[in-house]
Amino acid sequence: MFVGANEMTEDYMDIATNYCTYGKYKDAISYIEKILLIEPDNAEAKELKNTLLRITNPNIKSYLASTNQNINQAIAKKMSGDKNGQLAALEGTNDFWSNYFLAEYYRDNNNPLNAINYYQKAIELKPNYSQSYLGLGKAYLDSKDYLKAIDTFNKYLSYNKNSDIAYALKADANMNMNYIIEAEEDITKALNIEENISYLLIKAKILYYKGDYDNARELLQLLSRNVQTAEVYKFIGMCDYAQNDYKNALLNFNKAIILSDDDNQLNSTYNNLKNMLNNK
Repeated sequence: MFVGANEMTEDYMDIATNYCTYGKYKDAISYIEKILLIEPDNAEAKELKNTLLRITNPNIKSYLASTNQNINQAIAKKMSGDKNGQLAALEGTNDFWSNYFLAEYYRDNNNPLNAINYYQKAIELKPNYSQSYLGLGKAYLDSKDYLKAIDTFNKYLSYNKNSDIAYALKADANMNMNYIIEAEEDITKALNIEENISYLLIKAKILYYKGDYDNARELLQLLSRNVQTAEVYKFIGMCDYAQNDYKNALLNFNKAIILSDDDNQLNSTYNNLKNMLNNK
């Protein structure tokens, strides 16, 4: 935890972090500035502000980039689209930020095992930088190591107790472990902090796995007005299927497959259901 940080600055950092997650960098900076008014020497807040300024204005060179040649070179390579050069600039070093950005790089590029490795190295070097635990938890979630994901999100929540995204991700992990009661508790906490469409989708899926098909379908149908994704229609279809409404299940499975046909299990269920209805 930040040295000397009080409860208010922790809350502000949590809000800033959430804004960063959704790309709302200017809003994030406004909360970081509130932290710096309370704690002018908060080094973590200074570094995050300078990094965000670098992202939002390419003409401003961040404190981090100007004092870390590896980061400076990696940023230049990233801006030029040279992924190999970006990696080369960061690999082989043992400072915190290089390991952290390597972890972020690998997680963003769907390599959770390498991401886990570098998040762990970053945590060894700076164990009180809470964002490392959020990233590590996401990497565990991506690799389907749900128990470790839950433990890591709990660690992050020990630093940021009002983090809606951490509760939502923890709910997702609990749901995948079939810990439905815990998942429902976590998603309720997330939604009490912020009502987000992605959180409502997790809630709908939890309701489905709970066997509450009517409320799950009602929520999914509501979400489908704004979110037309394969996953939404797949779960609407699964609710229909569970309630023996096979014609609507087939219709919604078809919508899901049109949007994304890479779900082999869904394709199989769709074909079996279609054959069953054709043979009636």
